[in-house]
Amino acid sequence: MAKKHSKVFITLIALVALVAGAVLAFAATGNTVSFAKGPVHHGHGKKGHGGGNGKGNGNGNSGSGSSNANGAADFSTPFGDPWGTAIDGSGNVWVAMPGCDLGPTCASGTFPGKIGEFNPTNNSWAKVYALPSGFGQPLFLAFDKSGNIWFAMPMSNSIGELVPSSGQVSQWAVPTSASGPWDVAVDGNGNIWFTEHYTNKIGEFNPATHQFKEIATTASNSQPYGITVDRANNVWFTENNPNVAKIGEYTASGHLEEYTIRNGSTSGLTPHLIVIDGSGNPVWSEGWVSSIGRLNISQAKPGTNSGVTEYTYHPPCSNCGSHTSGIAVDRNGVVWFTDSLQSIFGSLKGSSFTFYNTPTPNSHPHDGLNIAPNGIPWFDEEFANKLARG
Repeated sequence: MAKKHSKVFITLIALVALVAGAVLAFAATGNTVSFAKGPVHHGHGKKGHGGGNGKGNGNGNSGSGSSNANGAADFSTPFGDPWGTAIDGSGNVWVAMPGCDLGPTCASGTFPGKIGEFNPTNNSWAKVYALPSGFGQPLFLAFDKSGNIWFAMPMSNSIGELVPSSGQVSQWAVPTSASGPWDVAVDGNGNIWFTEHYTNKIGEFNPATHQFKEIATTASNSQPYGITVDRANNVWFTENNPNVAKIGEYTASGHLEEYTIRNGSTSGLTPHLIVIDGSGNPVWSEGWVSSIGRLNISQAKPGTNSGVTEYTYHPPCSNCGSHTSGIAVDRNGVVWFTDSLQSIFGSLKGSSFTFYNTPTPNSHPHDGLNIAPNGIPWFDEEFANKLARG
């Protein structure tokens, strides 16, 4: 049996917001919490480190923001430190807001965090869900085929599910204690895959049986970070420790394969997030080395760096440092990325890079990069507490 989180008992609570009389109600039994269906609209977001009362507030239809000469714009989030994003079938952008900068943990007593839905049509927050006590800091998001949202919570060492149609949230504790569940992905069978960043494992959760399976990497300190699933149901992930610096594959047939990124020095090479391009090749960000990597599957050989190409750029700001984190590929095969220390987002087409400044300077665009169905990139500006449109 899967180990569940400690139970939470909350009687029905209703908060009447002072601004416009909006009401948020929720009730919980065991490890499942239900929110009332009515949307909660938020106005200008404020810095949310270590605070919050777990209740809906505000009634502003649009978030404040800024834009730049490139046409990029951003919008204040209703809670602090926006991180991972996911885009639903309607083109709405969902954002995980842990309320702290995990480095790699949050201070004890930090509010559990929120998940918000942003409507790009009218630039407003359609719904915001405040996670209840016992949950802890949503980080990345992924949709299943039913439109439910799955998320990882490193501080409560659990995997969570949000059902938008009812507002119900549930969580299940990961078997390995203090494992740091981090990035999350859903395979073609509806199983939930996640990295265990504080360990050397990836995990699988079956929503039908509530059973976990964990797979360890060869290295004991690999610190898996990003994870994705290809069309053949092979699971790909990054091994973030620069002393390891590999790409892992757990095949659909149940075999672990690992690929070396480079044979020389891996100092600063911290493989970060990973996606699959239109040709089925894994593409990943490389952290501190201002680079993006790609593995050509047709040339790949486990245990070697055969088929690996690294694309390195020269950061526009020579003394700002560089950290390539967010990664996405659009329908034309263009790779998009963010560099949090440069405060830029950019594209890689072929072997040519193009850079764009974030709408808010020094905003730390981090891991939350995704491409909308219309081809527009969206990403978080973590330190500015904003969601940005490229």
